[in-house]
This record gives sequence, structure tokens and C-alpha cells, in this order.
Amino acid sequence: MPVQANIHDLKQLNKPFYIFKPKKLKKNVEAFIKKFDGEAIYSVKTNPNDYVVKKIYDSGIRSFDVASLKEIKLIKSLFSNCKIYYMNPVKSYLMIQKSYFEFGVRDFSFDCNDELEKIFKATDKAKDLNLHIRISTHNNFSKVNLSKKFGIEGREAAYLIRKASEISQNIGVSFHVGSQCLSPEAYKIAIRKVSLIVKKSGVKIKFLNIGGGFPGKYSEKNLPTLTEYFEKINSEFKKNFNYYHDVKLLSEPGRVLVYDCMSLVVKVILKKKKKLFINDGIHGHLSEIKKLALVQPVRLFRKKNKKINVVPFSFYGPTCDSNDFLKGPYFLPESIKNDDYIEIDLMGAYTLTTNNDFNGFFSKPIIFIKE
Repeated sequence: MPVQANIHDLKQLNKPFYIFKPKKLKKNVEAFIKKFDGEAIYSVKTNPNDYVVKKIYDSGIRSFDVASLKEIKLIKSLFSNCKIYYMNPVKSYLMIQKSYFEFGVRDFSFDCNDELEKIFKATDKAKDLNLHIRISTHNNFSKVNLSKKFGIEGREAAYLIRKASEISQNIGVSFHVGSQCLSPEAYKIAIRKVSLIVKKSGVKIKFLNIGGGFPGKYSEKNLPTLTEYFEKINSEFKKNFNYYHDVKLLSEPGRVLVYDCMSLVVKVILKKKKKLFINDGIHGHLSEIKKLALVQPVRLFRKKNKKINVVPFSFYGPTCDSNDFLKGPYFLPESIKNDDYIEIDLMGAYTLTTNNDFNGFFSKPIIFIKE
């Protein structure tokens, strides 16, 4: 679907809409594949849109990290020859059973003995499982800590690795340093910790999955380059796993691939001094901005921004929730008025899947493709 030709075509579009930029996505995927010395597994939850997923596949990533049966069905409906990693550490019995027998999934993550036994029973004691133990890591480098809910530590982790090795010879360990990780040091710390646990277990593992966490370039200053992350990861991997010559390195990139491949266009419903009421908000596609305290670049859509008169604005969403508010500052022309359109950039990650229908405002958005 092409981008609309001019602003007049948009007058009937009172709902927020996206602009997808496939060239940016292709560039990000190719850069990741080139720099990462392992298998890249796209984290579907970051952006499950068909256009996006197909472009990722066409750009060279053929493996997918899923968290639910719905995501499995989506990927399998698009690609028959892809590989699926079910890396949600907690799954229902039925989801495990269906994913194994109906969709051919063989890679499963877990972080406790009960989940391991559930996987074993639900797959009818299958002999071809690839089992990935999720180990908890802690650091202060990420904006979202993912170790509070998932992961096992210390002696319990070593025991679980040994227990899993009784079921399958294809054992892996995984960790996640947290979303929007701002320092390569986090991966260094995690790899060293995991290495000590693996040594303690005495099990020869087949996979080391470093998860995701690679950041998008939002407003953070002096953000390390992707090359710096991989230099640290590759160095620590060689230092700590050189005694295993056939350990396969895995990663689950998400945000770093898609964060800048979409922009969101919203409409000004009402201007109140330095506050703009817009037709999207934290219950719609802007919840990630609120959660991570991001300040995305903005501009008037299809109009020339006159920098001379640019002033800071805040945004209010359309709902009755008083917390449906983004402080900004968002610098826009002082002359902005009702019914103008604002393009919010860097909106490709975790925006399509976190909206709800609070107050009945939000529905599946229209996505235009920018060629």
C-alpha cells in the first residue's frame, strides 16, 4: 500500500496511521547479520506486522523467537522453511503440545524443573528436543529489567542443566540483559556468570543464547555502536567458552532491527496553549514512549517546519485517563493548529502490540509503505 500523495488525501483518516520504511529495516538486518558471529533469531513480539516480518526474512534472518502459539501460527503461515525457537520460559501444556506436534517446534526455553518436566511430558518424552535453560542476570545498564520474572541462578541452575542433560544431549543456556541495554559491559558480565554455572554443572552445552537487549538510537547520548557490543560479546565468548569448540552462539535481536523502520502519524484534536491533544496516547501506540521515558523526534507531517518559531509542547492522548500524558518536550512550530498532523519518528518497536481499547479509541492501524 503506497504512502498517500499529499496532505489533502489524509483528511478522512481520523485514526493514527504508520509509515513503514523497508529500506531502513533491510539496512539494520544486514548490519546485524554481518557483525554478529552466530545465528540471529528475530524476536517476533517486537513487531509482528506481516510487512516487517517478511522484510526481515527477505533480508536474511530465517529463525524466529516466539512467545505464544499465535506468534507460531503467524510465522508458519508466512514461511514454511523457517526455524522457530519457543523462548518464553513459561508455557501452557497445550501450547507446548501443539507447537511440537502441529508446528514442528523443537527448541524450548525453561527456568525451573516443573517447566522442564512439562515440556518432556507434553512432547510425549521426545528425543529430539533442544532445551535452553534461562539463567537470571542482573545489571544496571538496561531500561527494562527482564530478570525479575524469568531466570534461575547458582546451584539450582547447574542442577537444572544436569537434569535437562538426562532428557536431551542438545542443551543450551540463555540469558537476557534487559531491554534497551545501554552498555556492552552487561553482556560481558552475563557471559562470565553463565560460563561459571555451566562449568559447575559439568555438562557439555551446545548453545549459548545471549538474548536481545541491543538498543535503538533514541535520545541517549554517546550510545555505543553495534560493533562495540559485538567486540565485547565475541571476546568474552572466546575467553569463557573456548573449551567448547562446537558451542553455537545465538541471539534474539528485536528493537535494534525495527525501532527506526516505522513512524507514526497522529492528528491534533485540540491545542491548549503548550499542550496538544492528539488522537493517540499511552493506551494506544505510545505506551512504549511512556514506559521508557523516551522523547521521540517529531515534525509537522507534509508541512515545512519553520525552525524559527519552534517551541516545546506536551501531548495528551484522547482517553479520559489523566495519566494519558507525555511531557516531552516535543519541539514543533508555535503556529501548529487543530487538525494538523504530526509525524513521530522511531516508532517501530513494541508499538503495534501494546495498545488496548480503553475508552473505545484504538483499533488495528493502517500502515502505508514508503518505497
